[in-house]
Parts: sequence; structure tokens; C-alpha cells
Amino acid sequence: MFSPEFQILLLSLRLDDQLGAVIEAQRIIDGNQIDWEDLYRRADIHYIKPQLAQLVGKVSPVVVPESFKEKINGASRQNLVNQLRYADEFFRIRDLFKEAGIQVIPFKGFWLAHDAYGNLADRESLDVDVFVNIGDLESIRTLMEENGYRAEEAFRDLTVEEIRRGFQEYNFDRVDGETNVFHIEFHWGICPPDYGMGITLEDLRSQVTTDSLQGRELQVFTPSAHLLLALLHHGGKDRFILLKQIHDVAQIVYKHDDINWNWVVSEAGRLNAVPLVYVGVNLASALTGVAIPPEIKSRTEKRKIKRLTENRLGSMMRAPDLWHNRAFNFNNWLFRMRSRTGLTTKMKITAATCKVIFARFFRGQSNKEENYDQVPSQ
Repeated sequence: MFSPEFQILLLSLRLDDQLGAVIEAQRIIDGNQIDWEDLYRRADIHYIKPQLAQLVGKVSPVVVPESFKEKINGASRQNLVNQLRYADEFFRIRDLFKEAGIQVIPFKGFWLAHDAYGNLADRESLDVDVFVNIGDLESIRTLMEENGYRAEEAFRDLTVEEIRRGFQEYNFDRVDGETNVFHIEFHWGICPPDYGMGITLEDLRSQVTTDSLQGRELQVFTPSAHLLLALLHHGGKDRFILLKQIHDVAQIVYKHDDINWNWVVSEAGRLNAVPLVYVGVNLASALTGVAIPPEIKSRTEKRKIKRLTENRLGSMMRAPDLWHNRAFNFNNWLFRMRSRTGLTTKMKITAATCKVIFARFFRGQSNKEENYDQVPSQ
């Protein structure tokens, strides 16, 4: 049974009956002693503070503590400031790269907020993710360093060739004094290489189009490609742990009725990730009420997909304090294995997981609660 706080979070995500969600939230607040601190903490961890702010702003003001309203509304205003700043910085970097003949395509982040959510303020993010060609990494490093950026610590002592072999992203920070003021991640795939998410900008070439943001033109992915990348990142990399990840999928499906599902499923099949497509859309429908497109509806009703969907729902409702224990991480590993196809892919995932476990064991961490599967990212 969901706690009252988690029920309110879920209601903030509804896309089908928003008036009904407000009425139900009012009923829950009236009938329970709400832990407002826990509610804010969960919204913060799941990166859905804007959605919660919108919901509580519509219930009777006398039942919501003034301090909570000030805190949640302040967080939403700050998020808008952040997204505007991230977009401005992206365009600055994009223009530098354009002069050097380097193509850079944003995904997730501020562009998803604009395109699918309809408002930069409505989607939380802490950085900018872009897709690039792997052959441009040396030039990217040079340009970033010449313009006040430094590589994230994990990459600083590595050659470009080592980064190509061991990663599918190359991350940089701009630091003001001791404060990290901007973080950008250059991707040429999703997840570490052993997880089999090696989709490249060349693979996505047919899905690049032109759009605009605040009067500035930019190259972006089609909704079909953006949906696929969200499913691969949120489900394949992060195992659908955060409510925001499901909300992303729901917003894309809700906003765009022209998704090329044949292309999405075909590309996912090439990466042994078709179950992630169906589980992600199932979760989006269950949590937000968005309709499952008829093109894939019958496939989302298969027993395996329903079980995986129920598994993820159970994980998301767990208290965040339990996200680092062995049982939670083992369940995440099982989901990762069961949501992928292909024996070779599963063997590589297992080997990569074992490598992390053994490395931490030999560093003397074997008696601690192990987080051998990475913590979900924003």
C-alpha cells in the first residue's frame, strides 16, 4: 500500500484527469497526517518538484503549510532560472562547435522540457546531455579546455583513446571558484560499453531535424528518436527508478501522436532492448494515465512485460533510504537482465556487474551496504 505522501506524488503526475487528481489529493491531505518534509524530500529525489508544486497549488491553501508552499514554489522558480541558463550555455557551446564543424544534438534536459513538457520550468535537470560523433572527441576536448571547461574527474588522466574504449560519454564542468556552475555530457552511446547500448549519432542520422527555442534555431532529434533515447537511458542505464523518468516517457507519448513505433521497436531490437520499450510505456500509462498507443498495446499486455512493470512500480515506491541495500540492488540487476534479450548481452552485463563488485570488495568495502549498480541519475 502506498504511503499518503507517495500517493500525492503519483497524483502530481496525472495527465488524464488532472481535476480528479486535485480532488483526490485534497481527500488524502484531509484524511491523513502528512509528513510534509518527507513529501518534499521524495519529490526532490524523484526530480518532480515542479509537478508537486502545481498540484498543491490547486488544493485548498489552508491545508498546506505556508513553509512548504514557499519551499516548493521557490524550487520551481529556481529550476526555471537553471534551465534558461543551461539553454544559453548550450547555444554558446553549440556555436563554438559549429565554427569547428562539430555537430552536437541535445537530448533530455532543457530541450525535452520545451518540446514535450511545453515549459522549461516543468522539468528538472542538473546538466545538459548532447550526442556527438565519437571521431570528434579530440577536438571536443581541445575546445572545451580552451573555453574554461575541465574534464570531469573520472576522465582527467585518461587519453581520448582510453575514453573511447571504456565509456560512451565524455563529461566536462565549468567551475566558478569552488562551485560547479555547469555540467555537460557528450554522448556517443548510452550506458558503459558492456551494457550493449551503443547507439550512435550515425544510427540516428535519419532522425535529426531542425527546430527552434526562443527564436534560436537548433538541430534536434525527432520525437521518435528522443523517446527511444529516453527509454534506453532511463530504463537501460537507470532501471526506471525515478518518477521523472517515467514522466518523461509519458510526456513524449502524450504530446506526440506521430511516433514511428516500427522504427523505435526495430532500433530497440537491434540493441536487445525491446522489453524496455514496452515496460516504459506500460509504466507511463499506469502512473500518468496516458493511453498506450494501439500500435504496441497488445505487446505491452504480455505476461513478462506486466511482471517487469510491477517490479518497477514496487521499486519506485520504496523509501529512498533503502536504495543502497543489497536486496534493492540485486532486484535492479535482475530487472536489467530480464529486460534485455540476447545471451551475449546478458553475459556482458553480468561480467560488468561482477567486475564492479570484485573491485569494491578488494577496496575493503565488502562489509558495507553495496551499491554495485549505479544510483539513478537525474
